[in-house]
Amino acid sequence: MKNLKNDIIYYLIKALIYLFESLPRSIALKLAGSIGEAAALLDLSERRLAENNLKRAYKDNWSDLKVKLVARECFSMIARNTSDVIQSRKWNPDDLQSLIDTEGMECFDEAFDRGKGVIGLTGHIGNFELMAAWFASVKKIPLSVVGRKLYDHRLDSLIVENRERFGLENLPSDVSAKRILSVLNDGRMLGVLLDLDSDKVAGYFAPFFGIPANTAAGPVVIGRKTGSPVVPMAMFRKADDRYMIKVLPSFDIPSSDNKDMDILEGLTLCNRSLEELIDHDPTQWMWIHDRWKRKPKTSPDVKDSLEEVLSQ
Repeated sequence: MKNLKNDIIYYLIKALIYLFESLPRSIALKLAGSIGEAAALLDLSERRLAENNLKRAYKDNWSDLKVKLVARECFSMIARNTSDVIQSRKWNPDDLQSLIDTEGMECFDEAFDRGKGVIGLTGHIGNFELMAAWFASVKKIPLSVVGRKLYDHRLDSLIVENRERFGLENLPSDVSAKRILSVLNDGRMLGVLLDLDSDKVAGYFAPFFGIPANTAAGPVVIGRKTGSPVVPMAMFRKADDRYMIKVLPSFDIPSSDNKDMDILEGLTLCNRSLEELIDHDPTQWMWIHDRWKRKPKTSPDVKDSLEEVLSQ
């Protein structure tokens, strides 16, 4: 029964991909926006989760009306960004170059020129998939991205194939610490999404919008060992449906005799940067994710979970 369900979902998604690929971009975006708006109205549980997360993050600074409007727009943004990822299956680097502008790219260039590799920090903000494709195919940066495997290997293959088509290397989230170390030691860019509460990776509780949030520690632990700078960035959709990559100033992960404190401070800096990026346009973050699902008292034993990395 489970296999039948997965088959139905897979072939439905394949049909949607075929449909969106066949449409002109302008029409595909309108259709995707309508689907997103419908999802916001019909999926009450996800919409309430988005509204509750917004209230947690912005507290009394936002009115209830603003919370509801941003939560609904979030669905539309996710759908339109997904449409462009599907459309990108027929794009080339010139298409990306003509569609994407940049701001603050000198911050990335200065960090990358240090020759210690770069941790490209982002989250599920805007169109993170196309941002990685732009860095690999337009800016020609040697790039490896860490991506979580999907439950269906066929769907996972569709995503990985499109990433590799643009010249970037896809690393599964369960890749060894040694492999990630080699990415940074080789002077490459390591792209990481650090805004999920996942029980499949070890993390520390670091403040996110002032609330402790379980934050994956692996990239920061490894970056501390290699001395690689962290460059926060995100790619935002603009009103005309073009994009803008916004890059913030880089920072170094602290390195002292206290590893745990260094990692926690590094993760706090990462979360603070993600907050700044999300604040640029809150409609473009995935508020439907339960970011504060786990509480500090249920934290796993971080030292045991990260033993492979810390002992290197």
